[in-house]
Amino acid sequence: MPQCYLLGISAGSSLDQQSNNVSLFNLVEQVNVPPGAPPPPNNLLPLELHAYFRLAPDELGSTLEMRFALVADTGLETLSEVVRHTCATPRYRTRTLGLPFPPVLGQYELRVDFRVAGTEHWTRDMLAWPISFVEMESKPRVTH
Repeated sequence: MPQCYLLGISAGSSLDQQSNNVSLFNLVEQVNVPPGAPPPPNNLLPLELHAYFRLAPDELGSTLEMRFALVADTGLETLSEVVRHTCATPRYRTRTLGLPFPPVLGQYELRVDFRVAGTEHWTRDMLAWPISFVEMESKPRVTH
């Protein structure tokens, strides 16, 4: 099965057309939520989820399904939609727009699950990205 060698959340990224290198901007480890704020549209925060994989030679050309899971310390999981990828190279990079907003604030880990398309069993990669969802008052305006 594929092995995830990079997993992260960023506010943005850029792909250099000449070198094919990726730059990640503003890595996110905490989301501050104002008290009483409604969930974001479609229950997704406008952040990028990056997962980069390494494949064995016999996995090339296979079609995989991938999803992200926000896993709380309590075991509560919030799953993203499933996305299909056909793997043509020994390494491939994914960028998914939209971090699922959890139903409860707290400490989470972003994890990635994958399976061969058409099968039932999901495999969860051991790599994890810690992220906190914290209720935080906005700073008062300075009125001097």
